[in-house]
Amino acid sequence: MTEARKLPVLSLKGGTGKTTICLGLAEALRDAGRRVGLLDVDIHASALPRAIGLQRDPGYEPRRGGMMYPIDHDGYQVFSIGLLYPEEDPNMWPGPAKASAVKQLATTSVAWQEDLDWIVVDTPPTSGDEIKSLLENLPGIYGCVIVCQPNDLAVLAIAKMLDVLMATETPIAGILANMAGYRCPHCGRVSNPFDRETEDVRAIAERFGVTYLGAVPFASNEIRRPALRGILDSILGIRPITLHRPKGGVTRWALEKLLR
Repeated sequence: MTEARKLPVLSLKGGTGKTTICLGLAEALRDAGRRVGLLDVDIHASALPRAIGLQRDPGYEPRRGGMMYPIDHDGYQVFSIGLLYPEEDPNMWPGPAKASAVKQLATTSVAWQEDLDWIVVDTPPTSGDEIKSLLENLPGIYGCVIVCQPNDLAVLAIAKMLDVLMATETPIAGILANMAGYRCPHCGRVSNPFDRETEDVRAIAERFGVTYLGAVPFASNEIRRPALRGILDSILGIRPITLHRPKGGVTRWALEKLLR
């Protein structure tokens, strides 16, 4: 059996649209004839079930050996940690428990179909225990996709994200700019709702030798779909890189100086 290739989607700032990027990439892979799984390990703020309109009582069908079957939904398989407990219940697990849960979901707990080609992974916005556990234990990582809004805090958070990926020697597929420009439906003018330009995201990617995958507009799914197909083509058309940690790593101040 061939191991499914994993595509973790990462951002250390919340609200950058990781979940919608995950869905868009999964749909693009599915539409290209690939067999796809969606894995959601965002322990504290799982958004995937609501994003795909999946309403059901908490829990998964168990199978022998303690594994759980994912849910078939809209042409791909879905396993979300958000369906393990009621949506309104706060998750107050300590760090080691979170790391252990993510390790189990990444390795032994989910009974994926054996013929899956890809698994797209929705991740929490943190550099804490669960991200470290995911990157160290998830087998078959093809490359991580870093999601960045063109705003100051998200752009500067890339420094920490790159340092995490350097420290764990995890392959990087590239960086994309999400919510990059909004076209007014009345006048047709494109405006930027944030305080950075999309080109700043491209500049950071090029500065550190990471592929710039492109930009996804602030728009409906129908309008975003072609951009996400183009980003998938970029991901599949390049060889992901592994950054080795230099002395001192990458600092947000260095990025700020670069973008002045």
